[in-house]
Amino acid sequence: MKNGQFIAPIYKLSLRDPETVPRRISYSQWSTYEMCPHKWKLAYIDRLVPFNDSIDTVFGTAFHETLQYFLQIMYTTSVTVAEQIDLKELLITNLRNEYKRAVEANDGNHFSNPLQLAEYINDGEAILHWFKKNRRKYFSSKDYELVGIELDLCTQASESNPSVFWYGFIDLVIRHIPTNTIKLIDIKTSRNGWNQYQKADNIKSAQLVAYKNYFSKQFGIPVDNIEIEFFIVKRKIQEDSMFPQKRIQQHIPASGSVTQRKVNRMIAEFVDHCFDQDGEKKEDNKYLAVAGKGSKNCKYCPFKEDYEKCPKEDRIKQ
Repeated sequence: MKNGQFIAPIYKLSLRDPETVPRRISYSQWSTYEMCPHKWKLAYIDRLVPFNDSIDTVFGTAFHETLQYFLQIMYTTSVTVAEQIDLKELLITNLRNEYKRAVEANDGNHFSNPLQLAEYINDGEAILHWFKKNRRKYFSSKDYELVGIELDLCTQASESNPSVFWYGFIDLVIRHIPTNTIKLIDIKTSRNGWNQYQKADNIKSAQLVAYKNYFSKQFGIPVDNIEIEFFIVKRKIQEDSMFPQKRIQQHIPASGSVTQRKVNRMIAEFVDHCFDQDGEKKEDNKYLAVAGKGSKNCKYCPFKEDYEKCPKEDRIKQ
């Protein structure tokens, strides 16, 4: 079981051992392809994946584990016991452990410093303090039960290929008992929250739309009984704002039948283009380098200055 994972017993009956399936794909892999097929080829066929941990990814993991532990105790033990947890100390411990793991993965090379780590700890403490004061606005123990933390999905990704399975973890799953409504929650850490462009990013939103579809298939819950939500926590707030600033931002993307069909179709096209019926990658297919409008897809790409692996003249601007 993944570290920090919790799954309610009845839902364990529908779990599949991911080691038994021929090929697994993830949201990260699919979204990479949608951004730039050539980047997907370099990363997943050529296996040229550089070290990509950062203080933001380390903090994100540590914060997830801290908040998830609080919620697990709240739902499975009591609110009173959860409120007694020293969340700052837990965050420090989680951050220290995750940073140590990342440094070891980076051949012992550090990518942060004590001053920056202290800043992130202070930011995390401020978020947690605000969350505890306002917790009832977001999570209630009355009429709700915890279904899972880091609940894993492993189900066939496309109807056209029996060998490729979607594999991923849902940060938080809770059930509203009176209505038997499931809510899938993805926790995001952000510096200032999501702006209008991030909220309008269809590929970003598609993560939870896909999870909604696959959760329904794997656990037999009607798709209409499943809600989705991005739970975004902000490290920084506007101190001189005329209005009180919230540390938490909720975003509920569109996930109706039209959106579901569109996401399903896009994933199916990805599977058909990249994998054969045995789940093997199609190495000889053409994978275009898509720079995007204003070369935005290249901005944070680790291959943006590697003109041997990704010739500049081959990059398509839309």
